[in-house]
Amino acid sequence: MNSPDTTRIGRRTVLGAAAAALAGGRAAHAQKPTKITVWTWGGTERFQRRVDAFKRLFPAVAARIEVDVVSPGKQDGEVYQAFRLALASNTNMPDMVQMNYIGMPEFAEAGVLADLGTMMKPHVGDLVDGARQLATYNSTTIAIPYQMKGKVWFYRKDLFEQAGIDPAAVKSFDDYMAAGRRFHEKHPKSYIMNIGRTPIHYWYFMILSNWPETHVADRNGKFRILDDARFGTLIDWLKTWRSSGIAFDTDDFSPTWQPAFADGSICGSPISNWMTDFLPKFAPEQGGRWGLTLWPEFNRRGSEAGGGIMTIPEQSRNKEAAFEFAACMFLTAKGSVDEWERTGNPTVLKSAQQEMLDRNAGMTRPAGLTDAQWTVMPNNYFGRDFLRPVLDSFNQFNVFPYDPAALAEIDIMRRETEAYIAGSKTRDQALQAMQTAMTAQIGNPYKT
Repeated sequence: MNSPDTTRIGRRTVLGAAAAALAGGRAAHAQKPTKITVWTWGGTERFQRRVDAFKRLFPAVAARIEVDVVSPGKQDGEVYQAFRLALASNTNMPDMVQMNYIGMPEFAEAGVLADLGTMMKPHVGDLVDGARQLATYNSTTIAIPYQMKGKVWFYRKDLFEQAGIDPAAVKSFDDYMAAGRRFHEKHPKSYIMNIGRTPIHYWYFMILSNWPETHVADRNGKFRILDDARFGTLIDWLKTWRSSGIAFDTDDFSPTWQPAFADGSICGSPISNWMTDFLPKFAPEQGGRWGLTLWPEFNRRGSEAGGGIMTIPEQSRNKEAAFEFAACMFLTAKGSVDEWERTGNPTVLKSAQQEMLDRNAGMTRPAGLTDAQWTVMPNNYFGRDFLRPVLDSFNQFNVFPYDPAALAEIDIMRRETEAYIAGSKTRDQALQAMQTAMTAQIGNPYKT
């Protein structure tokens, strides 16, 4: 998930000279005990478990590399802002920054992220297609991918069956609306989805990522909101879902969102595969009742914020050590399968997918796990074949061509869409306001 932030850096605003590029042929290994600092969001606990796994799985490497985890904020937008400040002051520079792909173009265009092409070269061939998209920006290898965020539709199998709805038969937008009405007629206290007055930020690019050749702005700085009819389709869908009565009235991650799953108000969610980690905790008593499938065909392709990546600042003093740590955890079968077992993030490696599937199919309750812990394990909660739809979503994976102002663009799209949903602006007024605000407030996203 990503958090909008309207402030961005410019190519020439970073104080201090960038560190020299990696010397050709230099080994991508730390040669002496080295301490690296990794920035993440949402606290340090989750990432620290990766560090603990690193020590357990790769003790010889861990003896040479010490990892210090820092969390500058609760959401990724706060990490980006902290990184901007570090670049501007040329102090407290991290060695690795966790990002969502959507936040990376700003820094890549500014030239403040290391080109990882040489170090990634031995690994690129083993990345699945979508992960290769996540590793690059503007034909430059700029990141280590660790999490693909494919589009997955979660639905209550038992209640869909009672309503006579086959998700595989839901193909068009009209099919989806009809299924939503049929579901609510059969289950008057339940809904096929949820959306409120302020649709969550990830809806926008998750929907737009379905369509090829969709850009918010071109390289000349011309915004395309009024020229591309799909922006109108986007806001029409959001308003239709909100006003049609097929959706429970709440937005994702609002205070009423989680309880609505638990009490059966929300019985479907077109979202991303990371929901496999959240849903069991939201509604632990509903294990075995939820199914996973692809989004309906009318908006099946794409991704949510692209996915999770690790980047290395050009000014990092420990590029090789930072890369070696990330390579161990995300670019080896041992590390990536362990990552999946701990976090639910499916491996991005071709060579490790079958091992992951085999382990999932044969997994039994691990020793030492409490009843409560086993209840919310995804392979127990959703069933042992739940990974298949997730991997199918990777076959539909596409990263939206985000520009350096993507986070500011989301803010503007959200504000004007919310006005359209509330009825204070017409459709044409909302789209025109988007175009005008982006032109005035952002200018050319590719220039300062």
